[in-house]
Amino acid sequence: GGGHGEEKGPAQPDPILGGPALRTLSSLCRLGQRDASLFSLGGTELLRGFHRALHGFEEHLSGEVDRMAFVDAVSSFASASPDAIDLVLDDPVLRDGWLAVTVAQPKLKSVVLHSVAGVIDPATETDSCGDTMMNANIPSDQIALRLYRTLGDVNGKDTTELVLGAAKSPLVETRLGAYELLRAVAMRGIGAQVLLSHEGFYDFLLQREKETTKEGKEAKFDIVKAVMQSNAKALLADNIVNAMRKFLDQGPHHIESVPWELATE
Repeated sequence: GGGHGEEKGPAQPDPILGGPALRTLSSLCRLGQRDASLFSLGGTELLRGFHRALHGFEEHLSGEVDRMAFVDAVSSFASASPDAIDLVLDDPVLRDGWLAVTVAQPKLKSVVLHSVAGVIDPATETDSCGDTMMNANIPSDQIALRLYRTLGDVNGKDTTELVLGAAKSPLVETRLGAYELLRAVAMRGIGAQVLLSHEGFYDFLLQREKETTKEGKEAKFDIVKAVMQSNAKALLADNIVNAMRKFLDQGPHHIESVPWELATE
C-alpha cells in the first residue's frame, strides 16, 4: 500500500451470494483436478485470487451451512494443485476453517472427514459420455500425510486418535466419515504403516461387533482391503496378514458365532 487512498479493503461477500458463490468457487476448483496447469503458480493469478476470495468468505461465515460450503470450497481448492494445497496448509485461517472439528456438530464433522479423504484420494468421475476422467492432481504421499497430520494438529490431537474417536461415534454419519478417511490413508503404503503403528488401530479394524449398519460394515471392510492392497502388506507380520485375509474371506457381513453350551436337563 503506497497510501494513495484509493485502495480498498477486501470486499465483503454479499450475504445472499455467500453460499452460492462458494459453491461456484468449488466447481471451478474442481476443473483444476482435471487440468493441474490451471492452478499452478506459474503464469496465473487464478490461484492467488481464489486464495484471497476464500479468505474473504471465511471472515463472514455464520452457522453450519456456511461452514459446510466453506469446507467444500477449501477442500476443492486444495485438490486443485500441489501449490494450492501448500497455500492452504501454510495458511492458519483456511487450514483451521477447513479442518477444525472439536466443537463441530456431527454433520459438519462428517463433511470435514469426507473432504480430507477426498483430497487424499480424489474420486474418479465420469464425463457426459460415461468415460472415466482421470484426476490431474493426486497428491504425493508426502502431501497426503502432511494433510492427515495437520488435521490432528489443528485439533490438538494425534490424527489417528482423533479419527478413531470419530470411528467409534454412536452416530453413523460420523463413523462413515472416519472410515472413508482411514480407507483413503490406508491405500497408501506409508499411510497404512502410520495407521498400523497406532496402538488400537489393528484391534479396532478387525473388531466386527461394534459396527451394526450395512454401510458401516462395508466401509470397514474397505479399510482392511485397502491395507491388504497397499505396499505396506509386505512389511506386516504373517499373523496380521493372515488375520486380515481371513477377515476379507469372510466378507463384510460375517457374524462371529459365539460358542455356547446347551444347558443340560
